[in-house]
Amino acid sequence: MNEIGVFELDARGLAHPEPLERSVEILRMLDSSSCFHLVIHRYPQPLLMIAERLEIGFEVCEAGDNEWHILFCKKNGPDPKELMRRYCGV
Repeated sequence: MNEIGVFELDARGLAHPEPLERSVEILRMLDSSSCFHLVIHRYPQPLLMIAERLEIGFEVCEAGDNEWHILFCKKNGPDPKELMRRYCGV
């Protein structure tokens, strides 16, 4: 298996719109050998819609009160469901 680069962002506690702005910036840097792991305090519906427009797949896991883990990967890249086990145990 090839090495996968993972961008990490813990956006809990960041004020709006910084989580969205920083996340979109990272989404645009993804390639077929990298993923983006976001930890955030709310379900980011607008970000997920942007990811779909950019043809980036994602997997979402609610890990507890006000904690969401989202893993984004290019559609021709690693499988986000496989990698989510690493972050959310599912």
